Amino acid sequence: MESICAYLRHDHQRCDELLGQAETSVAQRDWEAAIDNLGRFQDMLRRHIRMEESVRLPAFEQTLSGGAGPAAILRAEHRQIDGIVDRMRDAIERSDPADYVLHAETLTLLMQQHALKEEDMLYPLLDRVLARKRDKVICAMMQYIDPHATPRAAS
Repeated sequence: MESICAYLRHDHQRCDELLGQAETSVAQRDWEAAIDNLGRFQDMLRRHIRMEESVRLPAFEQTLSGGAGPAAILRAEHRQIDGIVDRMRDAIERSDPADYVLHAETLTLLMQQHALKEEDMLYPLLDRVLARKRDKVICAMMQYIDPHATPRAAS
């Protein structure tokens, strides 16, 4: 099975792809497709956040002393991200591309900063400290992201 870091990075990429589809629909002023594409992104993002807050962050907090502070920051960022996506949905529902772009740019910056913290610091640390529990942690995460998926082989 792959590393925790690789699994979570892959999930971030899946979210990014879905967001890109929503952005394309907005650019084309295809509001029906935009709401559908943003809905798929929002669903995937919310499953990702639930997984992180139910599996990954508790594992981080239980494994490392002082982990509660960084975990609280990441949880607060999750709330910000979710709120911005709600505003993007509202802009689409009003067929307002300018408002959508404003919120999409904010989301992009916040998600880049958030992903940097996770992918460059937290995930590699989790791979090291949870090495013996890696398969169990990844399987638990999969139940939130894609309960029908099977673990991918290590690359």
